Amino acid sequence: MWDLDILIVGAGPSGLTAADHLVAAGRRPLVIERSAQTGGLIRSIRRGEFIVDLGRKELYTRIPEIDRLWNAVLGVAYRPYPHRVGSLFGGRILELSGRDRGPLRGMPPQLLCAGGIDLIRGWIDGAIRRPDSYERFWHQRVGRRFSHALAQGYWEKFRGQPWHALPVPEALAGGEQRVSHGFAAVVQSLQLAARGGVSRQHSWRHPALGTGQLTDRLAARVREGGGEIWLNAELIALERSDGGRLLATIRRKGANLTCRAEAVISSLTPESLDALMRPNAPDIVTRHKRAVMLVYLFLNAPPRFPHAWLEVNDPAFRAGRISNYAGFNGDMVPPGHSALCVEYFLNGDDPLLRSNNDQAWIAQALAECSANDLIDPDRLIDAMAIRLDRCNAAASWREEQDSARTDLYDRLTAYPGLFHVHRPGADWASFAGLCAAKAILTQDRKDFDRRADPGRSYAASNAETMREEA
Repeated sequence: MWDLDILIVGAGPSGLTAADHLVAAGRRPLVIERSAQTGGLIRSIRRGEFIVDLGRKELYTRIPEIDRLWNAVLGVAYRPYPHRVGSLFGGRILELSGRDRGPLRGMPPQLLCAGGIDLIRGWIDGAIRRPDSYERFWHQRVGRRFSHALAQGYWEKFRGQPWHALPVPEALAGGEQRVSHGFAAVVQSLQLAARGGVSRQHSWRHPALGTGQLTDRLAARVREGGGEIWLNAELIALERSDGGRLLATIRRKGANLTCRAEAVISSLTPESLDALMRPNAPDIVTRHKRAVMLVYLFLNAPPRFPHAWLEVNDPAFRAGRISNYAGFNGDMVPPGHSALCVEYFLNGDDPLLRSNNDQAWIAQALAECSANDLIDPDRLIDAMAIRLDRCNAAASWREEQDSARTDLYDRLTAYPGLFHVHRPGADWASFAGLCAAKAILTQDRKDFDRRADPGRSYAASNAETMREEA
């Protein structure tokens, strides 16, 4: 056993951000990472001449401290890109913004006419009765066809829940005024997917060599500053020690190593962390597990669409989203080539996860892309499939809140030297890591508990700070 200043579990964005801040202050943390690569869910994958992200990745600018850090770390490699997003429906690509093809978003006349009729039907239905589901709310508001063409299919796949099973949005339940019946309502119907597809963020940037370029540079800064990063090293036990310290057991190279740390920063899920600290406690019942299947297609032909990604609203296809890495204005794809990622969002017990092997998933992705004329299958030069188990692509802080999670958070705060920084979203996770590092340096965790509260959104946790800055 040896004594350690700071142990950081996980070399993803939260752990590396914390380590970077600590080494800048002269501390020497040890970062352990279970896999063979840094980056976590924002790592990049090299495949021959190609560099791709792990699915579709967006980097937000909503947290000033993190936006400044990313700009400082990446410099000119943090490149702006158009953030053009399309909806794949009925064999056509519709726009989720009126910026590129005007207010009609590329809709064919027959869809506009049928959608207009559905819109009037929805208004009539809304005048007769109040909506009893999320689906009826939107069908009354913008019509069934516009809902299907711009949002419903994608979001049902993404979340794994049909709209008819979801409750009416809180805004209407609270007495929100109905939308007016006029052109503004038609425009709103064409903007329906802005509830997820198009963010209010006005300027978007992406690392030239994929999101893993950010964590690679952070890891290099940590090592240059005197910190250590152990890959293929896993935390297998954690318990309270004397003097408020924590006793950690790490499995590395087939051996179990024990250290006594003054502080531990963990990016494990709260359930995983609780299981390490209470190994004999009953398993926590969680919501149904989700999984993501990523199928990468590499072609020796330029992409047939300019969008950074397409949301697949067509219910005839299992794919949920198709990312086009040439659309991020970087150096991820060689000139004259294409790299697409076809994403399938699945329940953890989906029979396809058991019956399909990698080649079957690749064949399905090829068939679906070819059927929509997105690729020429004869130009395929490489393909691969990656399965992400226990991965919910739609995870958000709101969806992770329930009574079991609240109890978990309360138990974790009983350990003053333990900082839990697992958060959905690279920026929110990075901010939690930064707050944890600052708390260790100041020996005061009040700001961490307030500003990085896992039970609230960043905006809610930092409302007072944002008012002061304004």
